[in-house]
Amino acid sequence: MSTACLRLLVIGLGLWASLPGAGAAELLAPGYRPLSPRVHALVGARVHVNPSNVLDQATVVIRDGLIAAVGRDVPVPADARIWDVKGQSIYAGFIDSYLSLASTNPPVSTTHVDPIGGLGSGIDFAGAESQEKARLQPGAGYEVASVVPQARVVSAYVPPGKTLEGLRELGFTAGNVVPNKGILRGTSAFVQLGDAPANQAILRADTHQHIAFETQEVYPKSLMGVLAVLRQTFADARHYLLDHADYRAKPNVRKRPDHNPALEALLPAINQQTTVVFEPGSVLMVDRAAQLARELSCQFAVVASGHEWRRPDLMRSVAAPFIVGVNFPSAPKLPEEDDWLDVSLDQLRHWDWATENAALLRAQGLEVALTTHALADRKVFRRNLRLAVDRGFSERDALAALTTVPAKLCGVADRLGTIEKGKIANLTIVEGAGYFDAEAKVKQVWIDGVVFETQPAKSPVGADVRRLTSKSAPTMAEKKSETPNLVSYDGKEVASKGDKSAPTPKKAELTALQKQRIAQPPSASRGPLASPKSILIRNATVWTCGPQGRLERADVLISGGKIDSMGPGLAARLRLSADVLIIEADGKHLTPGLIDAHSHTAILGGVNEGSLPSTAMVRIADVVNSETENLYQQLAGGLTMANLLHGSANPIGGQNSVIKLRFGAGPEGLKFTNAPAGIKFALGENVKQSNWGDRNTTRFPQSRMGVPTFYVNRFTAARQYLDDWAEYRRKGGVPPRTNLELDALGEILNGTRLIHCHSYRGDEILAFLRVCEQFGVRVATLQHVLEGYKVADEIARHGAGGSCFTDWWGYKFEVWDAIPYAGSLMHARGVNVSFNSDSSELARRMYLEAAKAVKYGGTSEVDALKFVTSNPAKQLGVDRWVGSLEPGKDADFALWSKSPLAYDTICEQTWIEGRKYFDRSTAGQRTETLAKERADLIAKAKKMASLSGGGGEGSAEAKAAFFHRALEKLHELGIAECLDCKLNRKSE
Repeated sequence: MSTACLRLLVIGLGLWASLPGAGAAELLAPGYRPLSPRVHALVGARVHVNPSNVLDQATVVIRDGLIAAVGRDVPVPADARIWDVKGQSIYAGFIDSYLSLASTNPPVSTTHVDPIGGLGSGIDFAGAESQEKARLQPGAGYEVASVVPQARVVSAYVPPGKTLEGLRELGFTAGNVVPNKGILRGTSAFVQLGDAPANQAILRADTHQHIAFETQEVYPKSLMGVLAVLRQTFADARHYLLDHADYRAKPNVRKRPDHNPALEALLPAINQQTTVVFEPGSVLMVDRAAQLARELSCQFAVVASGHEWRRPDLMRSVAAPFIVGVNFPSAPKLPEEDDWLDVSLDQLRHWDWATENAALLRAQGLEVALTTHALADRKVFRRNLRLAVDRGFSERDALAALTTVPAKLCGVADRLGTIEKGKIANLTIVEGAGYFDAEAKVKQVWIDGVVFETQPAKSPVGADVRRLTSKSAPTMAEKKSETPNLVSYDGKEVASKGDKSAPTPKKAELTALQKQRIAQPPSASRGPLASPKSILIRNATVWTCGPQGRLERADVLISGGKIDSMGPGLAARLRLSADVLIIEADGKHLTPGLIDAHSHTAILGGVNEGSLPSTAMVRIADVVNSETENLYQQLAGGLTMANLLHGSANPIGGQNSVIKLRFGAGPEGLKFTNAPAGIKFALGENVKQSNWGDRNTTRFPQSRMGVPTFYVNRFTAARQYLDDWAEYRRKGGVPPRTNLELDALGEILNGTRLIHCHSYRGDEILAFLRVCEQFGVRVATLQHVLEGYKVADEIARHGAGGSCFTDWWGYKFEVWDAIPYAGSLMHARGVNVSFNSDSSELARRMYLEAAKAVKYGGTSEVDALKFVTSNPAKQLGVDRWVGSLEPGKDADFALWSKSPLAYDTICEQTWIEGRKYFDRSTAGQRTETLAKERADLIAKAKKMASLSGGGGEGSAEAKAAFFHRALEKLHELGIAECLDCKLNRKSE
């Protein structure tokens, strides 16, 4: 080294040592990257102070990793390194508020349906598969293995260099790193995305608590099970808090409570000291997450599913921040024209709507933060963001979604999110017109006042490196003014391939197609068709299914959604106002709306939580599917009410939900809140796991005689549980631990929850009725009850209803004695009989099922129709409101072309509470409109594929996502809904 160089080195070290705060500890050993200068001035840029405030020709001064000043006339400090950033845009450093560092980076999946090979798992039931096989953390914890709120990202965070480099290239400077396993997953950590070690990178140790609605290998295997686990865990945490407080007050008087780190870790969420972030996985589960969060009294935010476009009305009511990804599906080019036949309208709609999702959420007044989460390749983030901006997500909102909104959400708005004095110097610098110009490059990011070049200079071989590197990059205006490179072909000059700034006609047309949405909102083809204040139906044959029997040429007046009056000649006695809708019904038949007492038609994420022998804690009401087209198809068959039941995989299943088919309403709007609470029980081969394979031979019960023993056990446990609560109310102290399973069973003992029991064999039916009578319980309905005709007198004496299959027999060993006369025989012996579907397809023709009672057994036509109207209403405890046409009852009715029991009758109209939900005269036009929409979308997809080179734009993952079906549409694939059908299908 020369003497001159040594002199300069000594002078430099002397200056460094003289700087405030400098010391020997900051002088790095040889071989390390030198420390960045402490003071910088970025001069001449367009500075986005915040999404609403932009300064041209401004200066940003950085000192000691903080922003010291920002403005147009800010003086440059004498000790600052000056950066000429003219023609560039400076933003507050971008923040990813849901940063997943897992290699696959997948969104949560809620599309699980019950596999028959693996329904055995459990917590405290004998012989059930252990939770230990799925435990995410060793040591003390919660009884459900996938509940690990004590897990902390900060404890294991190691900055992944390559991943962080890729994020910086996109302009991200900080992110909230989230856990990615389990249901209650633990806390995230907010980190800087530089190259500092973990201790320096972590800005906030426990940002949020995280919940994902993800079904598991063991309990819970269904969405309703996931929600039950969350309720129970939060209830346990609250009890844990009370129990430990009581123990601290009197440690020498009472037994020491167990230590549970999982429940302790939930206390900040319970006390609203931290935000709970839900990743629900589907649009209806977003709605359910919001309701659950309010039920649990949590501050919350939601990770968008990408399907929020389906229900903007429900999203508006969420009223919480959304973290929104840009993982859009891409339409591929299909090999054969006929391949498009397998692509549904719903898949096409999602493809066309996906890029508009963020804009739709903002239109509902919701805060939106953006994330790279769920992108298989983060490099497409900017391109996809541009697509979202082209679909109405304004650049201002997009900038807020990258800066101020995530900073606020993650609790760091006092340090990040805007360019203000005193905030951390995290900056994103973009060349040219700015970040939302697809051609502009992210040149640098600054993190804690340290610069990271994201576009390193690349010099061509043989070029004058000094000249190239000293020249500043041209501005976007300069680029546009430059003459494109021209190449001569046959005397004509055209833009060369190297000139990427020259848009081709194909690219322009493709961009125009991407900006235009063809898909319609689902609400356009559903909802009430008419809602008149009053209706007069004249001259119909009225099947009242009530005391008046069948009336010929009668009139029915409906007002305010209720039946007002009825009878022959009624119209002549009325003075009608002009706003009364008159339906001329000469030659037509009017019936009450039909009722299906056993349905699985509108259930999300599996109809069974078959992992435990008792799942009384799970609720069908949590997973009602308002989006299924099954509702419309069943309205076309006159159906207006259905009893959504848990499946028959266990002796005690989940709680039911009675709905009205108000097609177009959300899940809460479908529910008939007057219906008494109910629950599904089951007998027979399913619950003892017959033919489930060698893996399912240990869970109790494994025999028919074990099933009543199990019921005795659970009813006894529920009785003791009720006694514990009664004692607490008398004596006070710490309340008993809330047990959601025993809560539901206790309601049965108290007579406030009805049992609907899957049953086949007569001997099992008798054994079950005797157990219930032993505990003072009356069974509401025996479902299917195929051998009920053998024990009809005993059923009638008990007071149970029989909800039957009509003519299902011989499909498994335990139903070999089933006969189609069973319903009529039981009816003749005094049993209240209904016919049910247990099938979304069969539910469209319940009127023909009723007619079978006339064919098989000679039941009168009037009584046969009651099998699908007033009788199921009585079984469900709703006959005060529905099931018959009587003054004061709900105006739920169907209008038929001829007798409802005729094989060739047609349901012309279906009404619920005085609103028309189906009209045969307009159904054809609806079908044509939907078919045209589908054809237009296919044409658009084909055109885009041809314009983008024949294969469509997007990654392989994006093209695969095109074929994914939404959770709300899974039961429209012909998936068997009843466990028996699945078992038989597997054995074929």
